[in-house]
Amino acid sequence: MIVIINAAMSIDGKLSTRKGDSRISSLSDLKRVHRLRSDVDGILVGISTVLNDDPLLNVRFIRCTKIKKNPTRVVIDSTARIPIESQIVKTAKDIRTVLVVTKSAPENKLDLLREQKLKIIVSGERGKKVDLDNALKQLESEFGIKKILVEGGGEINWSIIKNNLFDKLIITISPLAIGGRDTITLIEGKGFDSIRECVKLELSKILKKSNGEIVVYYNNIKKNM
Repeated sequence: MIVIINAAMSIDGKLSTRKGDSRISSLSDLKRVHRLRSDVDGILVGISTVLNDDPLLNVRFIRCTKIKKNPTRVVIDSTARIPIESQIVKTAKDIRTVLVVTKSAPENKLDLLREQKLKIIVSGERGKKVDLDNALKQLESEFGIKKILVEGGGEINWSIIKNNLFDKLIITISPLAIGGRDTITLIEGKGFDSIRECVKLELSKILKKSNGEIVVYYNNIKKNM
């Protein structure tokens, strides 16, 4: 499976303001993201993105003739916290949606979600986080997802990056300085202890735009595995 991480951030690496305003992308960059969505089999986010933004995660802003279908939506949600009234759940009858949980997820909630036509993958033991490596393998084998776009926040980005599960990183750097010691950054999580441990990236290209720059990196480690 090809895994692409895409995000828009400020020049100081923030994904949103301290009050959660994440409207960093310009209209032209949103169109780029939706073209990217139309070229993948799945879009993956963490439950925090769903709870904070209530996204629809479909393809918009581009001509319908270019769209074969909306990609499968994948939500990483260890304990099935996704609200029944969320846009993703309410539209699961129309757009294939997969919820990835652990054995900690309550069966009664999972039954309600199945009634709303969500597909469920169990990947991870009780009290643990989702096993992303196993989840990606299941998504490919059971749902035919061969290329997936990660549009999550800092925590899901950290989980993907620390385990070398990504192939490409696409970052829009917007000419904004947001600041804030508690605001969400591109990569959160525990972080590496030493520079030697860090994932090494290879710069592919830089695209200069009027609203900032788009930087594309490849994951050297996964590419050479």
